[in-house]
Amino acid sequence: MIESDKIEVVDFSGEDFSKFSFPCSVLLFFVFILAILNITLMILFPSSLIITFISLGIIAVFVLYFYFVTTKNLGKIRRFSISSEEIEISIPDIPTFQIFWAEFDKIEIKVISFNFKPFLKYSFHFIKDKSEKTFSFSLWDFPKKKADYILVLTKNYAGKLGKVFTAVKEKEISGIYQVENLNIKILKEF
Repeated sequence: MIESDKIEVVDFSGEDFSKFSFPCSVLLFFVFILAILNITLMILFPSSLIITFISLGIIAVFVLYFYFVTTKNLGKIRRFSISSEEIEISIPDIPTFQIFWAEFDKIEIKVISFNFKPFLKYSFHFIKDKSEKTFSFSLWDFPKKKADYILVLTKNYAGKLGKVFTAVKEKEISGIYQVENLNIKILKEF
């Protein structure tokens, strides 16, 4: 069944963020130290085969590291679907989250800010009376522009369907926990 008002946000950019990575400067410093050590050993033991094998081992470690980083988790599809009937979020390695608009009266969204990757975590709370369903995703799952568009779509559909919508941004600054309202624009076509 095709829904006429269904909007999907699809992302296929899994290679943008690797959970197993180092800053480039750390790797270059490490390579520099190993190169100096290797050159020193080659000067001290010029005809030794062990130094050649150590050099090849160092090269192999870095080749395997970069191979692992560049081929791990390449482009697994992520999808956020919203319509006047349901919200569905599909992220790799997590069961698909699906909720119908009739199952909740209020949506609370918390955007939690970190000083490290993934920098932002989006936590959706769907509340009806005393029951609550939650789903979270971060910038590992959707890039910032698409995550912000998901917030805009959710707010606009909530307004269209008469649901209570609140969104806040939480951040810790110098030991002080700051909470502020999140300004999300309203689309004209709604």
